[in-house]
Amino acid sequence: MVAERVVSPVFVGRGEESAALAAALDTAVGQGPAVALVAGEAGIGKSRLLAEFARSLGPGVRVAEGACAELGSDGLPYAPFVTVLRRLIRLDGVLPGPYRQLARWFPGLGEPGDAEGGKHRLYEEILTLIERVAADRPLVVLIEDLHWADAATRELLGFLARNLTQPGVLLAITHRPPGPGDGQLGPLLAELSRRPRTTSLRLERLDRRGVARQLAAILGAEPGPDTVRRVHARSEGNPLFVEALARAGERTPDSLRDLLLYGPRSLPGPARDLLGVASVAGGRAGHRLLARVSGKDGAELDALLRELVDRSLLLTAHDGYDFRHALIRHVVYEDLLPGERARLHARYAEALHGTGAHAELAAHAHAAGDHRTALTAAFHAAAQARASYAYEEQVRMLEQVLQLWDPGVPLGCDRAGVLTEAAQACMLSGDYARGIGYASAGLAAVDERREPARAAQLLEHRGRLRHRLDGTGVTDWEQALRLLPATAIPAAPGASAAPGTRATPETASAAAMPADVQRGQLLGVLAMGLLPEEDRARSSFEEALSIGRRTGDATVTIRGLLGVASMTGDLTLLAEARTLAGRLDGHDLLMTVPMYEATLHTKAGEHHRAAEAARDGIRHARRYGLGRSRGAELARYAGRSLILAGRWQEAETLLRESLQEDPPPLSRHALLVLSGYLSLLRGDVPAAARAAADAEAAASAEHSGSASLFPRHQLLCLLAVAQGDPERADLLLERALADPALARVYSSDARPVLIAGALVQRARLAAGPGREPRRRVARRQAELAAADVALGVDGRLDRAWQVMLHALIGDDGWDEAAEAWQELGQPYELALSLFHGARAALEAGDRPAATARLGQAATLAADLGAGPLARDIALLGRPRPATGGLTEREHDVLRLIAEGLSNRRIAARLHISPSTAGVHVSHILAKLGASTRTEAAAIAFRDGLTGDGQTGEGLTGPFTA
Repeated sequence: MVAERVVSPVFVGRGEESAALAAALDTAVGQGPAVALVAGEAGIGKSRLLAEFARSLGPGVRVAEGACAELGSDGLPYAPFVTVLRRLIRLDGVLPGPYRQLARWFPGLGEPGDAEGGKHRLYEEILTLIERVAADRPLVVLIEDLHWADAATRELLGFLARNLTQPGVLLAITHRPPGPGDGQLGPLLAELSRRPRTTSLRLERLDRRGVARQLAAILGAEPGPDTVRRVHARSEGNPLFVEALARAGERTPDSLRDLLLYGPRSLPGPARDLLGVASVAGGRAGHRLLARVSGKDGAELDALLRELVDRSLLLTAHDGYDFRHALIRHVVYEDLLPGERARLHARYAEALHGTGAHAELAAHAHAAGDHRTALTAAFHAAAQARASYAYEEQVRMLEQVLQLWDPGVPLGCDRAGVLTEAAQACMLSGDYARGIGYASAGLAAVDERREPARAAQLLEHRGRLRHRLDGTGVTDWEQALRLLPATAIPAAPGASAAPGTRATPETASAAAMPADVQRGQLLGVLAMGLLPEEDRARSSFEEALSIGRRTGDATVTIRGLLGVASMTGDLTLLAEARTLAGRLDGHDLLMTVPMYEATLHTKAGEHHRAAEAARDGIRHARRYGLGRSRGAELARYAGRSLILAGRWQEAETLLRESLQEDPPPLSRHALLVLSGYLSLLRGDVPAAARAAADAEAAASAEHSGSASLFPRHQLLCLLAVAQGDPERADLLLERALADPALARVYSSDARPVLIAGALVQRARLAAGPGREPRRRVARRQAELAAADVALGVDGRLDRAWQVMLHALIGDDGWDEAAEAWQELGQPYELALSLFHGARAALEAGDRPAATARLGQAATLAADLGAGPLARDIALLGRPRPATGGLTEREHDVLRLIAEGLSNRRIAARLHISPSTAGVHVSHILAKLGASTRTEAAAIAFRDGLTGDGQTGEGLTGPFTA
């Protein structure tokens, strides 16, 4: 049997901290002794950080570690330094020397001396020993858990920090943040922090994405969203707790439970009882509520609470108290007897009656077995959540209503009405698959012959959910239209909105809605779903707009305006739609308007306007609780526009933040594709490959024919070229050309895939010159040209894509392409066109023209951070140097430069000093005619100097093949 993995094999979420430690060591080597302070709570990963850092150093750096014991001042004085010095003496071969005081600890150092000089001489000998070791090679001294250090250890550490002078010594120290009773540690930390070469790090808890990565590493497979949410909520991002909870289900593992209960079980009886009362609150407990439930007040309650706070079991939180960590609350709650829990929940429920805290009342009443009270409270809590834009909470409360459903409890709403509300809440929260289930259950509960309008409304909801999930939904809307009569529809029993909410375009029931208004709403969403197939969508949009104008219904009018504007390019219609949407109580349509604005601006090549429209929508979406749903969709528009405009850092930040929102699968797929494409532009092929794999995993959950998935073909083709496999790239292109979505997406979305295909063909020619490869490439280029003709042209951006495609296929017209990109302000595409124009000029023997183009292209690529393009520009413009002058050692160094190693790492690998490595690097740059290490690496790859058999032909960038 193979043991299950508990510790994560992947070190998650500490990249910046690891880099900071590496920089601190560089400072110690280059400038003088340095200190790194690493603070964080128990289990946060301080020891793992130092262990991973030490593992990364290689044989060129000595590492000696010691740890302070929890015994504190009663433990062995200097305990961590005894361990450190023993390692230096026994393992690193330090010869005996003038260490007469240290010889009392380590007899192998010689005869111990008398006590003359005492502690001062001992400290000087330790200082001398450490500096003697560091003179040979850099030394990292790791001291863990300084919060448990005895007074002597603290004093010696301060002495060393003040008196070390030998470069190459780094003292890396971990500690917990000082708290009550840590006054002895505070002065030392303050002194160390003030030193000029001190790096202070604070390890924070992992976010949900970090927890997901850690779980995937532990479990060996991607965890489900529910698992990630559960473990993140219970662990609060503490890596140690994540490891313990990875396979634990709902119950806390016994080993962790015993550890966390050590403090609570050592409390006196009254304080322990109060801690149990606080655990039943489920979170923060207000002082008055705690007093009422516990039956204690005044000085007695204050004294008990003071003890719990001083022991760091509770923290003060505004006007109440909360547990220091959710897991402590959980294990204390689990430690109560079932009868104790039920009685305390009942007392909380009694105390909460009439306070308006409906969600808390529902939870306590349900736990106490009072299902009637819990049902009513959950129903009102759902209305409260919606009014606060807390749509996920609304769904949770409505799910509780459905679980506790009792027709005898008067709510003013039947079960089908609750299901309708739940489906709509899921549309707003972004949980589309769950919403489809609610809508389907609602349809099963409604007789469409008796209540056709209600059935049509549920079909509209389900269609919208399906459209956002996988691009389908048209069949539901078409069925809904067939159900609607031509006359007004009377109110349906039980169809009222939830109490406390105003009817909005999203929540309005079918009750008393005129038939033509409901028909107009359906026509509007149907036409939206049919886009970009304008011929099919046109009549529905026009009819919807006509109905909206005639009836004055804002929702119908807005949908009609959006559709007609998208087909005519009339921005004044979008402005009218935005004004109307701003007057609605609901916000979903207000988030839809900027999508249409961004689309029209992008088609016109106005990328800055498109980005700002989409980002304004994102800000509103996050403000109104729609960040995960509509905000993620808008991020796709903004991200693409920012990339095209050359604002790559902004795009990276936006995409990362949006992915952290845990968006629905279709939005997640689109964001990952953009992120991967951006990584590819920058030359980070591993990151692009990870993004592509994640995107494909997200796509597998979607409808295979969804047109929204089509842009992924561009990333997959270019990634295969970047990985040196142009034939696989061509197979991926063949799949793209056979995708039915090619005929259904906007032409401005389709042509970038065709351009990727043209680049693939250039890579195939570079990899396999010859008559037969040229014939195969020519056939594929003809297919690309035919696909181009079938698309038509839609806007200035699309026209520029077409010009570039023709230039790639015919290897002509690069000046026209460059002019088009110059007009649209797309720096990357401009640089790429200039590069190819320069290449063509060189082949024609016109070096002055090529030089001018390359100069402009190099500046653009450098400003963007487009590594592969910048490398190829540099190589194209530089004649191949004579390379036979490199010595054997310089060849060794060049291979390590090509691997991306620093001078210090090169020195460690070759067992030479960093200064000698630097001299070799300078000689290599001079002999190769390179101005930077990156350029030297590129020349090495191009000319086969790395010794791996590869040449530049196999490493051509995906965009310049």
